[in-house]
Amino acid sequence: MERRRLGGTDLELSVIGLGTWVFGGRWGGAEDADSEAACHAALDAGINWIDTADIYGQGRAERIVGKVVRDRGDDVVVATKGGVAWEVGDAGLRIWREASAEYLRMSLERSLTALGMEAVDLYQVHWPVGGVPAEESIGALVDLRAEGKIRAIGVSNYHLADLEAAGAVAAIDSYQPGYHLMRRDIEDGELPWCAANGVGVIAYGPLGHGLLTGKMGAATRFAENDWRATSEFFADEAFPERLAVVDELTALARESGRPGGVAELAVVWVLRRPEVTAAIVGARSAAQAEANAALAGAPLSADEEREIEAILARYPAASRPYGHGEPPDPSDPSAG
Repeated sequence: MERRRLGGTDLELSVIGLGTWVFGGRWGGAEDADSEAACHAALDAGINWIDTADIYGQGRAERIVGKVVRDRGDDVVVATKGGVAWEVGDAGLRIWREASAEYLRMSLERSLTALGMEAVDLYQVHWPVGGVPAEESIGALVDLRAEGKIRAIGVSNYHLADLEAAGAVAAIDSYQPGYHLMRRDIEDGELPWCAANGVGVIAYGPLGHGLLTGKMGAATRFAENDWRATSEFFADEAFPERLAVVDELTALARESGRPGGVAELAVVWVLRRPEVTAAIVGARSAAQAEANAALAGAPLSADEEREIEAILARYPAASRPYGHGEPPDPSDPSAG
């Protein structure tokens, strides 16, 4: 599989990385044995890095990843994130954003324990937090890197102003945004900023949370513990247009001879951007991991790109903004 250098680091990432959100249970859950098998299958198929976070199952995903890395004994690049706090009380699990220096340091130590590692390759602030200056959150990561506990500094889910503030504190190595065919808001601001500042981009959600696999329809329903069950992306009045986009993309993939179908087309569309180092694709089984690794197909052709733009232009409501399961910001009084 093709590998690309992440920003100004010495990390060479396969253009597809394995995402582990499903390991923690937010996508309907997965058995740990299946999650481990997915990791091994991804690595066997040429994927060389795994993205995780402490909030994914409150350490569960990190423990699975750590076990796999120890079992393999190979050079597996591990990226994790901190910045979402949690507590379990009588009302169940409560989560919120937290990016103070003290919390990020504690969160990293907790992640290293869960992973069974002394240092992590890439550590990312999971969300910007209103009221916490970049000098504090990014400064904490600079200190942790100086201590040898992380190799590279990243941020996730930042908007342009957040990136600018972070970049004014220290050079950022990596940016992790949500990005897919029907979610393109970063193309006008964040991606050009990353290009101008030598920041590598690792995009999550390239398959539109499963919609761009072509396996969903109007009758699709999700388990109660799957965040998609309450996401407007799958339930608002624009959903029929999104399905129409998928139908037309499926036909285009067939005409183009894409063996991975619409999913392959969606992934290579994300990878067409020179700013993008890699795309993160999740898997709940070995079979899915193997199939996902094969999505790094031939580069998107100019004809394919023109046809995709034409399809999206026919269904403008399909690309409107939507919520995607983020934790609330405690600085926002409307967050609840």
